[in-house]
Amino acid sequence: MRRIVGTLLSAIVMAVLLAAAPEAAAETVRFPVATSPPTPLQERLARERGQPLAAQSPAIELTGELYRPAGAGPFPAVVSLHGCAGQPSRAVVDAAGAAYVALGYALLVVDSFGPRGVTQRCATESGAPADRIMDAYGALLYLAGLPFIDPDRIAVVGYSQGADTALGAVKRGGIETQFDRKFRAAIAYFPYCVASYGAVSVPAVILIGELDEATPARACRDMMAKRSGEGAPLRLVVYPGAHHAFTSSRLRGKPETTYGYRNEYNEAAARAAWDEERAALRAAFGR
Repeated sequence: MRRIVGTLLSAIVMAVLLAAAPEAAAETVRFPVATSPPTPLQERLARERGQPLAAQSPAIELTGELYRPAGAGPFPAVVSLHGCAGQPSRAVVDAAGAAYVALGYALLVVDSFGPRGVTQRCATESGAPADRIMDAYGALLYLAGLPFIDPDRIAVVGYSQGADTALGAVKRGGIETQFDRKFRAAIAYFPYCVASYGAVSVPAVILIGELDEATPARACRDMMAKRSGEGAPLRLVVYPGAHHAFTSSRLRGKPETTYGYRNEYNEAAARAAWDEERAALRAAFGR
């Protein structure tokens, strides 16, 4: 499947929803992509051979914009993952930072493409690329090591391909088993739902439009119908009349068609989805 151009962090139309929120200053930070811990077999062979395990070198160092509330903390935090078109504009990112900071949360907006010299991955990839899942864990581990962040209260939020990545990061029995540090919750805006996402290791919410042609809501309904009931709670919310990228205020009054799919802003759906996200984060963080 060709993946539609991601829109993404305008995701919450934050400047509109929280116009009174104070500005939040960003700090550009750098952190390594996570690497997989050694397997039990690798550890056993190293012991038997009397050889130390060679440390894995991260393939690349990522960049991100970090926003934090005033004070010493420790604060809950959110890792934000963009879609297949890459990082949104700085104005959109700053608006998102202000909105999360107003809730008392830190926000780390991860740029997966810039450090790799990638412009977009919309026509070439679908699903949750493994390198981006490791980006998410790199961000989690980086935040968990900061003195003003509560390492046990970090959630992941993703949009389109970033939403696939967020769900892939918390897929029960998946990559999450390789890390001692875990996300507390996951929020996925218009992901492409596949059966394997149906079992999650932490509470998760999927927010999608009824008219989404790129990432169909029916695929999410089918996934939910096939769930075994194992794992953490997974909630699906479908917004009537909403297309793909319904949160992108950039599309206000000027919908786009990309790869044959319609992208269109829907203010009612965007507001309702932001309310759902805030409720999910409050439940996860206890504040």
